[in-house]
Amino acid sequence: MNCLLKVRSGPHTQCKECTVRTLAWFEPGAQEALARRQELRSSQYEVRARELIYQEGDLLKEVYTLQRGWVIRYKTLENGSRQVLNVALPGDLLGFRANLSEPLEHSALAATGCILCVFSDQNMKTLMSTDPELIQRLFEIQCEQAAQCHSHLAYVGHAPAKQRMALFISDIIARLKDRGVSLKDTIDFPITHEELADAIGVTPVHLSRVSSELRKEKILDCRYNKLIIHDLERLKSLAHV
Repeated sequence: MNCLLKVRSGPHTQCKECTVRTLAWFEPGAQEALARRQELRSSQYEVRARELIYQEGDLLKEVYTLQRGWVIRYKTLENGSRQVLNVALPGDLLGFRANLSEPLEHSALAATGCILCVFSDQNMKTLMSTDPELIQRLFEIQCEQAAQCHSHLAYVGHAPAKQRMALFISDIIARLKDRGVSLKDTIDFPITHEELADAIGVTPVHLSRVSSELRKEKILDCRYNKLIIHDLERLKSLAHV
């Protein structure tokens, strides 16, 4: 089932003016290459918080760059439960597959209101056939995502719950820091209690116990859709990063 997404109202952000371009898959390249990529961008979509962007099994005809917002990527397991894979942040690529004709292997849900930059499959193929720098960048992204998935499955399967939570939070805050977010301030954290539990492979009740321990130890405080990092070095040590 492909989801119906709404074209953004008002002016669309130009690639040369995009504040997250240096973090995106099309970051490398001269200005004329950037102009070419702008021409091949199909549109921009607006997505409301908690709307589904695409669903596992969809034959998606587009690829997206997340220009604004947070997106949760997850798989539905055979028993009907959900495994949250990771959180996409501005600049991240959504819906890309090495073979663009294959169905998607995960779903994507907007955790906040989002803006998506849209590239049709055909335009992506055109870009990849004419822009070798992009092929290298996309290959790097594929390798990074494969490594992240392997790491995620390893720690969900074997690490203690407190370490799993520390690693999940550490990954997000490292990427938020890359995007200019101060880790000394209270951070908006639009991931629900249930989604965080699904990310680290525990029940919501178990997550509450783990969160309480981390608060009492003055490492972090994660509740009410807010995140406060009290001791970054201890968090990293706990996460083994």
